[in-house]
Amino acid sequence: MKKIIPSTWLLVIAFLTFSCDKQDEESTTIVPKVEATMERSFNYLESEEEEKAVYSLSLREMQLLADEEKLQIDFAPSRPTGNDAVVFSIRQAELLNGYIGNYPIRSLSNNKKGRADITYYHYYNKTSKSALFSSGNRMEGNIEIKAYNATTGLASGSFEVRISGVSDPTAYESNPAKPRKCDITLKGSFNNLKLVNTH
Repeated sequence: MKKIIPSTWLLVIAFLTFSCDKQDEESTTIVPKVEATMERSFNYLESEEEEKAVYSLSLREMQLLADEEKLQIDFAPSRPTGNDAVVFSIRQAELLNGYIGNYPIRSLSNNKKGRADITYYHYYNKTSKSALFSSGNRMEGNIEIKAYNATTGLASGSFEVRISGVSDPTAYESNPAKPRKCDITLKGSFNNLKLVNTH
């Protein structure tokens, strides 16, 4: 009986030590923080007025998606506080090795050299929005993927886009008598955004 009790205690101590070690390992696992910002400016050409919005995005307000055709990056601040959204789309054939690299915007002014298509949305009430497409407007800029880890699927990068001489996206009228013209600037960055494969 005297021999059995010490052996049992040794097993208990060994189990507790293993459990503590496992907890310590789990507690020291660092989960990278997902961060993203987006800034939008309307610069009105006639009045030199500027209207700006700045967003800090949460994980549910952005996506990094890949399928057989494209890589898509979405920035969509939650309504109603968020009135702007940007979607970048890069065809699989245009993607650089390991995703890392600079992707110029493909638009009317840069169709042959561009790699990334973009759609910009501005919501001006609950049901209506303006939409500007790089395929139909003059846009300049790029989105850059600065880091991508194939093991974790995490990507980081930034973007900057300028849309020139468009009608005021905040206008409620579909055909105003004299629409205001503006330049739109979009800037942003993202860190540790998780790639989701949808194919």
